[in-house]
Amino acid sequence: MSNKMKKIVLLILVLMVVAGLWSFVPQRRDFASEYQYRLYRSWYARQIAQKELPARITHDLIERQIKFADEDVEVVYIWDNWKIYRQWENLPDWLPYSNFQTELSLAGELLYRLNCRHSLFAVHYLNSIPVELSYDNYIGETAVDSLFARYSGQRLMITNLHPVTEQDRLTKIILVMQNGDELTLSFGDLSNIDSLLKEMKSYEWNFAQDKLPDDFKTDTPDIVFVPERKVYTEMEIEIIEAEEIIEESPYKDIIQQPADSLLTDYEETLLAWIDQHQDTIWGSEMLNNKITDIGSFLQQEFPEHSMLIKDDTYNLFHKRFQKNIPADLYLKVKENSGWSILASEDVTLNKKLAVVSGYEDFDLSALDDYEAECISQFLPHLLISHRVINSRLAGFILQPDMIGTTLVVNGSERKVYSMRSYHDLLLLLGNFWKDRTIYYTVNDFRIIDGYIEFKGYLAAEDDSHNYDLAEIRYRLDEDYMMVLAMMILFPEQSSQELKGR
Repeated sequence: MSNKMKKIVLLILVLMVVAGLWSFVPQRRDFASEYQYRLYRSWYARQIAQKELPARITHDLIERQIKFADEDVEVVYIWDNWKIYRQWENLPDWLPYSNFQTELSLAGELLYRLNCRHSLFAVHYLNSIPVELSYDNYIGETAVDSLFARYSGQRLMITNLHPVTEQDRLTKIILVMQNGDELTLSFGDLSNIDSLLKEMKSYEWNFAQDKLPDDFKTDTPDIVFVPERKVYTEMEIEIIEAEEIIEESPYKDIIQQPADSLLTDYEETLLAWIDQHQDTIWGSEMLNNKITDIGSFLQQEFPEHSMLIKDDTYNLFHKRFQKNIPADLYLKVKENSGWSILASEDVTLNKKLAVVSGYEDFDLSALDDYEAECISQFLPHLLISHRVINSRLAGFILQPDMIGTTLVVNGSERKVYSMRSYHDLLLLLGNFWKDRTIYYTVNDFRIIDGYIEFKGYLAAEDDSHNYDLAEIRYRLDEDYMMVLAMMILFPEQSSQELKGR
């Protein structure tokens, strides 16, 4: 592997870490102190979480959506140099009071500690930060004791908040719980809050570990905490599957890296399109009652495909990209007061080899029997939903989702985009690739950390056989629903450069 390629791989891996491409579950090494780590463990021990959604990770913070039995909670971790040193719960109705972010973050930080299994974390906070807690005619530590006695083993479910302001200063926040109970947080002088937070961080770092709680309900093994260890050194990043992204790709030989860092006209157009439309909510034209002849409609949408019709099944075929990635469409068409066009559900599974519509096979041998059966049923729609993204058929096939999605454009410059959903990413690219042929396939199904992950490969080729090529990483949750997608897009590849290989 060349030094240039190693640098490219290293940069991509760093982007993956920074952009939060996969789900993030904090480990001991991710915390700035043993105190913060046990605070995290104590919060998780108060009540068992039922489901965790993908994290959003930036250079400064991590946001996690966690579902408990009766409420959804957004947790924020603040970190520096990849070490977490503050944790809080986002409060309801954050935006209307965004002028008071300092007060809201302090209130959320205290609430986080009040929702721990161990009360000492809340008491320490009240002794360090100018916030006073009132509850049930009690103040301070006594109010904490009263709360923990009344809500032993239960989370404090906050449903609303009421601010109290005086001369444009937020002096109090009244937190209203689901059962009507109220907590009042009163703020003192916050002019030197940054200094106080630094003092609290130092206090936590030097706190005697034998005085910290260690009775947690989770089964995470107790590992010796080494605060000096960095999360990732450059060498570690290179060692941790450093060659995976490109070297394991079956299409590595058709990826040309730019010779310099100057954006081409095409790249500038592509990036401008993404910048302009990354937050666009894409609609779809309702065509069900506008199509008079379904065969003519499909042929018009895919003029370079040949079509085979049998009863209500319409199969459209196209030469494969690089003899490997198909663009074929397998559709089931029905007419009932309007056209219904869906991906054909024709899929068979024999010894964990899934065959879609008799033409494409997928190796699911790394999965168990039940997993292979579930995934095989998911394949037809996955394939077709990508291959139609630049046609009007997308309105029939694509379905909205809330999949955590990151796009890395890996051209002369590398840019990272956090997308609202995978559905939006496909439509954004599909509308940019209007006059191209779209090819797509998936492979490399495997179990990683108990979850199914696999890869997708997408190519968008123009009439001159120039193309954009994307490699996509997916993760499914325990219900086999897609929860994460990360796309690395290599723009402006040229088949002309492949001659003689």
